[in-house]
Order: sequence, then structure tokens, then C-alpha cells
Amino acid sequence: MKKLYYVFASLMVCNISLAQRSSAFNEITFGNTAYLAKVNVSNDLNTSSDFSNPFHNHSQYNQMVEREMARYQYMASAMVAGTGLDYDVKYYRLELRINPDTSIGKYIRGKVTTYFKNISAGFNVIKFDFAAALACDSVYYHGVKLAANKKVENGDVLEITIPTIIDAGTLDSVSVFYKGVPPAVPDLGGGLGFVKGTHGKRLNYIYTLSEAYSAYTWWPCKSMVTSDKADSMDMIISTPTGFKAAGNGTKVYESTIGNKVLTYWKHRYPISSYQVCTAVANYVQYPTTPTLVNIGGTQMPLYNFIFPETNTTGSQAALNKTALMLTTFSSKYGDYPFKNEKYGHYTFGFGGGMEHNTFSGMSANTYSSSSSWDIIAHELGHQWFGGSVTCGSWRDIWLNESFATYSEIVCAEFAPSITAGQTGLSWRQSMKSKVMSSGNQAQSVYVTDTSSTTTIFTPSVYIYERGAMVLSMLRTLLGDAKFFQALQNYQADSALRYGTALTGDVQRHMENVSGLDLSTFFTQWIYNKGVANYAAAKWNNAGTQLVLQLPQTTLYSTLSHFDMPVAVRIRGAVSTQDTTIIAYDQNGILYYDNDAVLTSDGSNMLSYNLSFVPATITFDGYSQVLANGTFTKDANLPLPSPATPSFRNLISDADYLPDASNDITVTPNPAKDFIMVRAGADIKNMNISIYDNAGRLVKKDQYNNLTNKASIKVSVSKLTPGNYFVEINNGSTKLAKKIIIIK
Repeated sequence: MKKLYYVFASLMVCNISLAQRSSAFNEITFGNTAYLAKVNVSNDLNTSSDFSNPFHNHSQYNQMVEREMARYQYMASAMVAGTGLDYDVKYYRLELRINPDTSIGKYIRGKVTTYFKNISAGFNVIKFDFAAALACDSVYYHGVKLAANKKVENGDVLEITIPTIIDAGTLDSVSVFYKGVPPAVPDLGGGLGFVKGTHGKRLNYIYTLSEAYSAYTWWPCKSMVTSDKADSMDMIISTPTGFKAAGNGTKVYESTIGNKVLTYWKHRYPISSYQVCTAVANYVQYPTTPTLVNIGGTQMPLYNFIFPETNTTGSQAALNKTALMLTTFSSKYGDYPFKNEKYGHYTFGFGGGMEHNTFSGMSANTYSSSSSWDIIAHELGHQWFGGSVTCGSWRDIWLNESFATYSEIVCAEFAPSITAGQTGLSWRQSMKSKVMSSGNQAQSVYVTDTSSTTTIFTPSVYIYERGAMVLSMLRTLLGDAKFFQALQNYQADSALRYGTALTGDVQRHMENVSGLDLSTFFTQWIYNKGVANYAAAKWNNAGTQLVLQLPQTTLYSTLSHFDMPVAVRIRGAVSTQDTTIIAYDQNGILYYDNDAVLTSDGSNMLSYNLSFVPATITFDGYSQVLANGTFTKDANLPLPSPATPSFRNLISDADYLPDASNDITVTPNPAKDFIMVRAGADIKNMNISIYDNAGRLVKKDQYNNLTNKASIKVSVSKLTPGNYFVEINNGSTKLAKKIIIIK
């Protein structure tokens, strides 16, 4: 979700009688038994390839569910009190009647069928979050209407007593019939929940926006727990003729029966209740024939439901940019996660956008001209970060919002033809300036107050721009190849894909790709406040030899130091002499950073041999990190002795490159007591030599008669902390790997 401004829609009150449900409507979804018996509404127990869920029966999906259940104890401490910790939602079917022109206000009438599995044995009461303003007409269980005393509306909770389910993990279902006027939600200017507004010449429309806790205001569900996704859902909406209904997934049909229109949306991917959406208006579809976008060989439809008055040349130009964004993000994050259904936008009244699975709600102003692009990119980025992999608790909302915000930078950088002159640099500069402001230092990226949607999202700078700049620092540290590989791995992780994640899951994937221990980095930047400062940075040179000193202080923080990458831009006398070097400041010690391969001499100084004489030194010239700095040239800053040998001089560049093609790996890095040298091929003999940073041999071992793909454990416990080089020689190939030894 991205909010730009508040839209206060004027509400009108009118009245029409609600006709009886048509026989055709009943034929589609009559009774709970339809879930098991009818192809057109069945889900995980159906054998039809058209409607069966590809994830529910997959072993990886079941492992994901077990993992989520195990984490519920944590989730309960990370959210407002709610219902549903004793059962796992499997499927929702919403059958709704919505008429924007009703004179009694924003009225809804519906039936919601929920399939679930109880977590504990002896389960006999199922609870749904359900607004007290709504009335539960009746509840059906196994096709039989329960007695009135079996349902209790207790504030904003509906409690339903059912026959005791003896065994844990039993699939069961219940249907709730309800009606009423959904209550207003005061958060974020009243634009959440079930909202009635007008557009054009005072034409009525309805839209929903449930993030974070507002789903319960318009349908009974598990509204307070983001970590429990239904594995799929159906939505059948009845509206008067003249209206179109938006929804998640694939539109199965849109049929006119008398003066009613029935629209059936089918979504066969896991979904959180807050991402379930609908909107009813006199929409027009643009383009009339959906654009087909090739996502990994799948021709996926792309189209939009928009107000007639916004169907302008400028709006069309803005919306047309989505196709290139889809292919751009797919190349960086992995295929668009809902490619078997659709993507598109529908107009609603919230001042910004909201990333409902497959169909993002958008304010008309967000796509009003050919220069519009950032909100479109943001909500599309959410389809990966928020839609496919959803934050497991609202405290970890940055896993949704920061990644979507960073997607704006990715769009500007890798699809510049659609960003109206904005660049990745200009977008980062704006974000960094906002995050570094003294007025934006009150909170951490990790949200501690999740009591309301307002406290989660306000001020937004922490979970949007600050988190995005943390991602920028990770990219700076890891380099492009490893950073985007980590994001693809995160999206493809069978324990996370179409499920939920916590902050530690991102850290794990960044560490797995980089080989670094990032626990301190994440602790400092995600859970703490403040920024770094390098105001006392110095440099000196002797010809092309450059030395840098980067002492760090902190601002607005109780921390005395932030571990972080630092970027230094170096320019010579002519424009072609321009380079940026990356270092990693870890607890005051600077490390040379070659795409997360680190070396150091153990101080806050670094030296470089340049190809030109440096003239100007600029701290973070491309706005990559959360620190400001100023370099001063200091003639007294000592330069290293040129006579000191370095290990790099002892071997060829081809051998030195850590990413050179080979079948030998050295892990862990950093190491403490030992390293493991693993051969990916059949190597019989191997000499392993370890040199310190000055090129001195400190350890040498010979291993003979090795077995296939040998794994050798080499002790380094007696070596002092610092940077070393491991030389591996098998007689035909010599390879060097950088390692760091810590204690």
C-alpha cells in the first residue's frame, strides 16, 4: 500500500429493496456441500485440473503450513489480539450482494463459506473477526442450519459452536449468512474497510481496502492474523446491471440475469484476508482486449477497470507502462508470481494504491498522465513482496513496503524509458534525503506498535524509505549479482513462496548468497534508530597511490557504531577518470569489499593503487548508504610502504579472482576454528597453503589419495584474527581464496 494524500468521498444515502437470491445464484454455490460436490466451486479436494489447487497437495506447501503453525506463538505477540490461532484457514468462498445505489448507505449482504483445519484435538468453537455493526442471519454446518444459540456475536467476534472435532488436523467447513452496513474505519483518513464514494457526475461506487485489520468490517474471517493464508478463494458478486465488479484472480464469467449481473472471480493462489478485495462501479475495461505479457513462456492477460472519465490518452499511456514493469521485475525477482491468472488495476477512492493479489486498487490520480509511474511500480513490486511472500507479522511490514519502495528504484534504473526522466540515482537521492532528516529518526524499521493501521503506517518513512535504503546498502555490500540472486532465492524458497516471512528470512538469504554473517547489520539497521556520520573522513595520496581514513560516529542513536558499506567516489583531472570504491565498515575496521568478499589490515584505513591521480574524493556520491560524510585531504595521513609485499602480487589475477570458474569452495567465511575445503570434482592430491595479508606463509598442508569430491577440514584456530589467503594447488590448477578469521 502506498498513500499519497487523503481522499474524502462524499457519501449519499438511498434505498432499494433486496430481491431474493436468484435460482442461478443458488445453483452456483448452494450449501457447504458444494465445496466437496460441485466442480465449479470446489477447491483442494477436487480432482478437476481446472479448479484444483496446485499448492495445497504439494509437500512443500504442507511443510510451509506446518512451519506457519509452529510460528503462531510468536505471531500472537506481534499483533493485536484477534481470533483464529486455533485453526488454519484453507479456503474462502464469498458470495456477496452489493449495490452502490442503495439508499440505506453502503449496504452488504452475503454468505461466506470457510474451510479450515483445527490445530488441536477437541475443537468445538470456531471464531471469526466480525464487525458488531453487521448481523449474522444464520450459520450452516454440513448443510444444516445451526440453532440460534450456537452463534454468539461478542463485540467484533462471531463465535460458532459446532460438534466437537476429535482429531487435530481435520478438514471441516462452516457457512455464515450476514448483512448490514459495514462500519467506518477511522484510520488513515477513513479510506479503509468497505467504503462508498462518488466519482464523475456523482456516480456511486463501492470499494474495499482491508490492510491491516479491516477485513472484518465487511466479511467474517480471520482478520487480525496476516500469517495464515487461505490456499485459495472464490468470490461471486451480485450487482445491479450497469456495474462491473473487480476481484482477485481469474474472471470465470460475468453474466446478466434479469436486472442483476453475476461476476465470478477465481483465485487459485494462497491469500491473506487483508488482500481479498472487491470494488463495484460503472467501470470500463482498458484495454478492451487484454494485453498479453510473456512471463516465462506464459502469455498472461493484463487489463484495468477504470472510471469512464479517467479513460484518457494520458491515463492509457501510464497504464501501458505496466507491461514493461512486469518483465523487468520478473527478470530481477523471478517470474511474476500469479502469472497463471492476471495482473491489472482498478480505480478506487484511497489516495494512493493497494496491492491486492493480481488486481491493485489505484487512485485515479496515480495514473492520470503519461508521467505517472511510481505508484504503479510500487504496487506491482508488492505482488512479489506482500502478495507472494507476505510479512508474517505486522511488525515485519517492511518486508512488504520497503521492498515495494525499492522496486521504484529498480524500475527507474532498469526500465528508464518509462520513468519520465527520473533515474535510480535521483530516486535514491530523494529517499536518502528524507531518511537522513533529523525529523525522521524517531522509530526503527521494525514496527513496535501494531495496535492499529495508523500506528503501523504512520509515519511511513520508516517502513518505506528507510527500509528501502537498508536494501540499497545490502545491494552495495553484496554487489548486483549476489543481491538479486538473494531476492530470487527468497522468492523461490519453498518455505516462503506463497507463504509468509519474517525479517530473519531475508537475513538468511542474504547471508547464504554472500557468505557473510549479517546478524549485527540487521540488528543495528532494522531494530534500531539513527544513521551514521563520516564527517571526519580524510584522504591522502602519493601520485596514484591513495589512502583513506573513515572514522565513524552516529547520529540520533544509542548505538556507538553502525556496521555498513561505505561508497567513495574518486575523480581525477579529466571526466573519464571516475571510479567508486566500496568498503565495509565493521565495528570500526574497514574491509575492502569485492562483492561481499572482504579483506582488511585491521584498521579504519584503506589504501588503493589507482590508474590515475585522484583530484576530488566524495563520500557516497551516488546516494547508496545511510550516512553523510565529508573528506578532507590530510598531508600527514601516512601512506603504506610501497615495499610491503601483498599476496595479490604473488599470484596471477586469474588465480586471485574469487569468482573464477572452479570446482573448489572454501567455507565458512569468516571462519573461527576451521575451514572446509571442498572439491566439486575428482581431485586426488591437494596442497593447501595459507598466507597472511602481507604475503607470509603461515600454514601449509599436503593431502594425498583423496576420495571423490573430497571435503577437507583445515584447522585455523591458532591463527590470529585478520585477513588471509588460502592457496589450493592440485598440481594442474592453482586457486586462491580470500578468507577472514575471527575470534
